[in-house]
Amino acid sequence: MQEGRSNVNGSSRAAWLLTQAQVAVAVGVIRSRPPGTSGREHAEALGRRMRRQEAAWRETAQMLRQEVLRLRQELLMSRSLVEAEKSRQTTADAVVEDMSLDLFAPVSGADHPPDRDSETPDLLLQEPAAPPSTQRRDSGSDALRPHMRFLQCLCSLHRLDSSSTGVQALTPDGDGGSVVAQTVCLLLDSVVAACRDPPALAPPDLVLQACQVASRASELLCSAGRPSVDFMRRVEEPLRELTQMLLHSKHPSMVAGKLTESLIALGSCSISKSFLICHILSQISSLTEQLWQTSQVQESSVLRRFPMDQYQNSFHLLWILEKLLQDSEVPWWRADVESEKMIFLHHLEHRLFFLSEEFPLFSIYMWRIGNLLTTTK
Repeated sequence: MQEGRSNVNGSSRAAWLLTQAQVAVAVGVIRSRPPGTSGREHAEALGRRMRRQEAAWRETAQMLRQEVLRLRQELLMSRSLVEAEKSRQTTADAVVEDMSLDLFAPVSGADHPPDRDSETPDLLLQEPAAPPSTQRRDSGSDALRPHMRFLQCLCSLHRLDSSSTGVQALTPDGDGGSVVAQTVCLLLDSVVAACRDPPALAPPDLVLQACQVASRASELLCSAGRPSVDFMRRVEEPLRELTQMLLHSKHPSMVAGKLTESLIALGSCSISKSFLICHILSQISSLTEQLWQTSQVQESSVLRRFPMDQYQNSFHLLWILEKLLQDSEVPWWRADVESEKMIFLHHLEHRLFFLSEEFPLFSIYMWRIGNLLTTTK
């Protein structure tokens, strides 16, 4: 009882102190107002100035965070190169030496063209990207390329030097793992930004490359240990946004191809694949219920309210789901996927027969997905 009184007294005192501070600020604003200006006008002018200052501080903080990330990326690459060099010296593997030369050799007009058999991606042979803080922000490729180059370099090094030491350096709770995780999340955010408004800010092939690189880097990070919950949440949010863009697009012909390829590329990672299968199953189950309810009512007003765009776009999601389920090399089972699977199979059992007459193509796709769900381990 006494503890409850102390909590109430503490809350009352805090509220009283807040009121005092508000009165003091109001008095200060009134006394500092210029001649011929009311207190309200002066307060609004001060508020606008503080908002401008806050926006400038936020932009400065964002630039500093990008610069810190760039420096951490350089440090991680330096350490990875040192480990690769040690591995080369102990195993006499000349391929790692060639990889290091490819990564950091200067590009000039007098140089010979790169060897087409090199395992170094073509993008790595271009001029190094400027730091994020100095890059122009007028195109989507400016946000995609720096993170792509870093992750491509790192994945290429670990592909050529698959020693346990290099993989351990990328444990999710370590410094190297946090750098990779942050870069992957920023790259996925840039992909979403590039796909949000047609025409896309970045070329479609660049967006697809970014998705492929993000998927490989995520798989590399997961191979070193279980990723954090925060990383999984930050990866799932862009996937959810891309899926919603595809399902609710009013111009499917403009974005469907790029979004479909991007989602399939992202689904090549086990974490992304599990979430995508679960999320698409949920979306298709909801649409199936809508279709069934619509088929039970013949009123024209109900048919006019039915989202035909979603129905047409759902075939892209069904095709993505079919491709992901057919890829048996990447595991996808999770407990939440199992629950969505059972809901989908319930709709398949109780709704498919009634939908087959009104929506035959959708029903056929539903049956194919159900067959894959029951036969895929």
